[in-house]
Amino acid sequence: MASLKIPENFLYYLSWHEDCSERLLARAGHLRAEDLEVSPHLEVARIKKMVYAVMGEAHRMKAFVRLQPLGTQVLYGFLKPRHRIGEHICDHFARRNAGIIVVLGNGSESWISLCREGKIWQDHGQGLYETLEKLKSALHGREEEETDLQDRDVEGIWQVYYDSQYCPERKNPAAFRRHMPGRDQDSAGLRLVQNKKNATFEDFLRD
Repeated sequence: MASLKIPENFLYYLSWHEDCSERLLARAGHLRAEDLEVSPHLEVARIKKMVYAVMGEAHRMKAFVRLQPLGTQVLYGFLKPRHRIGEHICDHFARRNAGIIVVLGNGSESWISLCREGKIWQDHGQGLYETLEKLKSALHGREEEETDLQDRDVEGIWQVYYDSQYCPERKNPAAFRRHMPGRDQDSAGLRLVQNKKNATFEDFLRD
């Protein structure tokens, strides 16, 4: 993350860090992004490291979390982040898939986002499975009415999209491991996908 610059809104990233306290956030509020870049003070250096840690995890999760279709109105994926970035990552995917409900989560919590007309609707629920079951029940009637959408091979379309992102000649395991630590692979559910090519939905919910 050394190539990244501290953003002006670094307080948002700092507040998402798992170890950030109200006291630390208040002290950081007196600093500027430029201060974090150049100050030799130990506490400022710690704040800078924390901001980079959150930015790094958010960057990797946006790149490697994989979404799956649930019907025609919901996309879901596994996410178990170290820092408090679940809502941020869910909003990111919702903006990229406007009009579609995006659900990210794991066995204990989930985040739900919907982007429509430039506005974001959010919710924070229980485990991923419970949230998806509730959505399936709520959307069941509407899904039956939209038979024309059901006839589309939504899962096939998404598979083509993800396949297009894979380029064998760029495969570099050593570089991947260097930039994508094992813990982050687990957070994005990548190890499960790599080890179980035909993984089931229930597999993603096991911690």
